[in-house]
Amino acid sequence: MPFPLLSSEGNLTDPSEAFSIASLLECGIQCTQQGSYAEGVVFFALVRQQLTPDQAHVAAALDGIIRSNANYWQAQQMLHLASKRFAEADSEQKTLLADIQKLLPTLSEKANQVAQSHCIPELPQTTGSQLQQPQKSPNSQSVESRPSSLNDSELPAPSLLHKTGDPLPNLYITCFGHFEVRQFDRAIPLCQNRSGQAILRYLVAQPKYCASRDTLMDVLWPDDPPEVARRKLQIAVSALRCSLNNGYSCDPGGGYILYKDQFYLLNPAATIHTDLDEFLSLWRAGRSASRKEAIGLFEKASRLYTDPFMVEDMYADWSSAKREKLSQIYMSMCHTMASYYLENGRYEDALKWASEILKEDRCDEEAHRKLMRIYSAQGQRSEALRQFQRCKGILAEELGVAPTLETMNVLQTLLTNMCSPADKMSENRAKIE
Repeated sequence: MPFPLLSSEGNLTDPSEAFSIASLLECGIQCTQQGSYAEGVVFFALVRQQLTPDQAHVAAALDGIIRSNANYWQAQQMLHLASKRFAEADSEQKTLLADIQKLLPTLSEKANQVAQSHCIPELPQTTGSQLQQPQKSPNSQSVESRPSSLNDSELPAPSLLHKTGDPLPNLYITCFGHFEVRQFDRAIPLCQNRSGQAILRYLVAQPKYCASRDTLMDVLWPDDPPEVARRKLQIAVSALRCSLNNGYSCDPGGGYILYKDQFYLLNPAATIHTDLDEFLSLWRAGRSASRKEAIGLFEKASRLYTDPFMVEDMYADWSSAKREKLSQIYMSMCHTMASYYLENGRYEDALKWASEILKEDRCDEEAHRKLMRIYSAQGQRSEALRQFQRCKGILAEELGVAPTLETMNVLQTLLTNMCSPADKMSENRAKIE
């Protein structure tokens, strides 16, 4: 049944509305009997807040049931967690035993094969000339070829391509939100070839703006035969070069996109500025700075995070891991700033960054707790209770779980402060003024 203090959306209404102590007590009793201990505690606390000094015996009884409800709920959650872990461990053990049993026939067959084998055929001998590596020209200045499985972070710095004439103009690239390339403060219209655009986005996201030919073929055309994928790659790169090099005189295969020893890369002779590089640079600088200096650096970095990374590649496998890592970095900075501003009494700033976290992840329970503390510090106790209800509803809807013990402890502290006579007198004086 709906309770008088709950709105149609399931949030707490303003506790200052006119409800009798008896009706509030009845709601608290019903909530507790139905197992909704957190809601029961809220109703009992609201009754406790309205008691007069001559009702001390009722206040003592309410303090007892509030403590009992909180302790019972915590014990119930611990029991539920232990039961869940036991079920998971039991299931894991049965699965592993079944997997081992499946290996027995294969192992027995291999053992029989070894027992029946009397000799091992000799491998054909390899001559020294066959082992000799191909000689490179002494005048060669190309980058050493690497296998496609090599991580981009392990690549040697690409060698500079000597160019004659004017230097390549600087490029300014936006990676957060809508991808954009700017030159001389104007956006460059990229090629109509979508694969060409994707190649540029992929290169910009890699260390040293470099990727092997095979990697690009696997990322963009994983199901095509190698010769087909290679041809598509050449066409896409050609279209990309034309759009980036537009208005710049360069040799065929030159300009902003180079191909060196089976690697495509952005020309290191050109200066490339990206908001991604600036974001990471500010974050790293903040991690090694003093706390006050770090807040200023984190503010600058977080302002660059206008939207998720590479939204055009939202469903591409290659961008998912990087997007998740950047999101975690952004939220860690927001948590640091929210905590710093809360500790220093700058509640509006703390509220801003705690709210930004929930825009990125509605289920971030620590951000919900921060908002509860911020509202409580501002004297907005009703809003703090509503925030707990929002947290509880989101966790149930998205994850199917209840708030953690840490969140319940924040709620209990909030309710204890609400029940404090001195705190109540302070609020009454504020209303009178």
